[in-house]
Amino acid sequence: MEIDEIDLRRIIKYAKSYCEDRCPAEREPSICLALIEVCRILNIEAPPCVEETMGFSKSYFISKIRDIEKRWGKEIREVLREIERSGVRHFEEEIDRMEAEFALKAIKAIDEREITKSKKIARH
Repeated sequence: MEIDEIDLRRIIKYAKSYCEDRCPAEREPSICLALIEVCRILNIEAPPCVEETMGFSKSYFISKIRDIEKRWGKEIREVLREIERSGVRHFEEEIDRMEAEFALKAIKAIDEREITKSKKIARH
């Protein structure tokens, strides 16, 4: 299947505006990574989150988790369990919850993407 580059650019423009409109409430890291990669391939400006997250880097998300852990004095999964148990008490907790969940998913998506790329390289 072949997609016309003009159509692909239009789809990416639409996806970026959807992403910018819905982020952070409806973020999905694996889709973020795919969008970022296609933007790079087509030499289109990436979504603003790429700059904010140091290139959507694993080290950024690890740092984000460490910051939350430091604030709470607990391991990140325990922070999330506590918020789930007692509910969100204030806005900062909701931000920590959203950031922690996204950071964990982003790290997983980055790792999975690297594994997939390694497998493709090994096959060739």
